[in-house]
Amino acid sequence: MALAPSGPSDRARTPPDARGGQLLAAHAVSLAFGAGAERRAILRDLSFAVAEREFVCIVGPSGCGKTTLLRMLAGLLPGSAGAVEFDGAPVRAPQPDIAIVFQDYGRALLPWRTVAGNVALALEARRVARRDHAARIAPLLAKLRLAEHAEKFPAQLSGGMQQRVQIARCLAQEPRMLLMDEPFGALDAITRQTLQDEFARLAKEEHRTVLFVTHDLEEAIYLGDRVIALAANPGRIADILEVDLPRPRDQLATRENPRFLQYRHRLFRHLAH
Repeated sequence: MALAPSGPSDRARTPPDARGGQLLAAHAVSLAFGAGAERRAILRDLSFAVAEREFVCIVGPSGCGKTTLLRMLAGLLPGSAGAVEFDGAPVRAPQPDIAIVFQDYGRALLPWRTVAGNVALALEARRVARRDHAARIAPLLAKLRLAEHAEKFPAQLSGGMQQRVQIARCLAQEPRMLLMDEPFGALDAITRQTLQDEFARLAKEEHRTVLFVTHDLEEAIYLGDRVIALAANPGRIADILEVDLPRPRDQLATRENPRFLQYRHRLFRHLAH
């Protein structure tokens, strides 16, 4: 596992002194299916940690186990070896302090519920009194530019709006950490970039800790404080890249920064093998 930093400055990413302590940690996590000669390793000896208020992205080629790893970190899938810890305690089942944003926003939303009704699902799960729902939902919809669409149904919304609803619902859960599985991958380029900027701003404002899986190298560099690159067959850590780019980031200026291009070349080498 390569841990070399990519630059001397810490102004660009979330400064270490602005982060909290370690929140999520994977310790030599492995996963294999089958037995004997048929046994197949999916993930092997992955070890890394995510600090509070840090934005970490995971990239890797198709089939390297990115989504599988996210499910293990969320407590949805047990590993074959190693351990996952959240706030110092073992993760063996889903945690109320960990929310997951899926790529397939269409299936993540209930079509018979309005925007406000979908967000209310998180409040119902936390047994928040119904009389308090409106006061909690309204500010979230305002932050995600959905206030005018509260009474619409998912089918009446664009893909970008539907994904905003899913994010709003996760935030209503008031999690300490967001796990995001290629949440913008199915959107068109302009909508994707708009949501990247909106979510980066929101994560900073609300001091969220984020682990963000993507197949898009540029998206990972643009959003992340660090990028973890996975190699395939079996999935394993090939590199951990410290992203030294100033914030707030800009879709044009940041992507034209020579250091941004250097990072992209470095990560592309891992995906090209």
